[in-house]
Amino acid sequence: MKKVYLIFIFIFIFISSIVFATPLIDAARNQDYKTFERLVNEGCSLDEKNELGMNVQLALAYFNEKDFKKACKLLSTKGFDFDVPVDNNISLLYVLAYSCSSNKLSTLLKYNVDINRKNSLTNLKPIDATQFSTFKFYSEQKINASNYKNAKKTRELLLNIGSEDFAFCETTMGNVGNMFFCLFNIIANFFPFATPQMINTSELYDFSEIDGQQIVTLRQDKMKELFDSIDFDVEINNYFETNEILEQLIETKRSEDSYALIAMTGNNPIAPFQWINISDGDYNQNPEKTANLVVANPDALYQFVDFQVKDLTHLITIKIKSEK
Repeated sequence: MKKVYLIFIFIFIFISSIVFATPLIDAARNQDYKTFERLVNEGCSLDEKNELGMNVQLALAYFNEKDFKKACKLLSTKGFDFDVPVDNNISLLYVLAYSCSSNKLSTLLKYNVDINRKNSLTNLKPIDATQFSTFKFYSEQKINASNYKNAKKTRELLLNIGSEDFAFCETTMGNVGNMFFCLFNIIANFFPFATPQMINTSELYDFSEIDGQQIVTLRQDKMKELFDSIDFDVEINNYFETNEILEQLIETKRSEDSYALIAMTGNNPIAPFQWINISDGDYNQNPEKTANLVVANPDALYQFVDFQVKDLTHLITIKIKSEK
């Protein structure tokens, strides 16, 4: 009976590997254009979709500007539809607008794409997605000055080719609560019956406005006070350099102390403004920037994206020193 069981496991793994064999997506994700070009010319299926739901269209965003242009030119000769979205109706154009990748966007706009396609969760248009590059979710977050310039350039590009008008979204939890939900996920780990409403108070935030954009920013000092109020003594630290982030991830994994980890994915070409909870990763066995991460992403729009250490631009470590 045991042998039969093992055979079924082997068959399941074998079938799964066939179902989710995604050489084109993998080549794009690894920014390996030569392999991508060879696979396309050899007749590799252009309808790939991996286990997370990513398709070839969105995987193109991983390429640098030069290789992106070459990939688009190559695929256009194969009758490729650049506008096929993933399941939540996010398209390649949407993620390029979200990341304010205006040069790649200029290339894509030469092909037949819907510039006003809304995602199915927040109902935002591609032009609206540019606003998250300038939204300060967390008090210690660093926003590059170039983000404002890139967002404006991307909006102007879209407007010039017929996009509907840009509009700031409401500052609801569904639209801008990503960082808060990362914090809530940590609290819920200790108090499973907690609800977001129990800890969502105005004292947690700073409220501001920049160029007409309403900003709601989670404060680190108030986050510390929140942990104090539930009788947890914590130490909160922030790290911004990739090498330092990798070192801290390894250190927290090896430490006997308990840590909760929140990070921003600012270097990811598809989802650069996501706050995620990190629960694990292979960085202990693979102490490199390409180490894969095991994460929980509160943003339901980007569940098709996975992350590596090199994607991180901000790591928050919350050391649980003691329960009071």
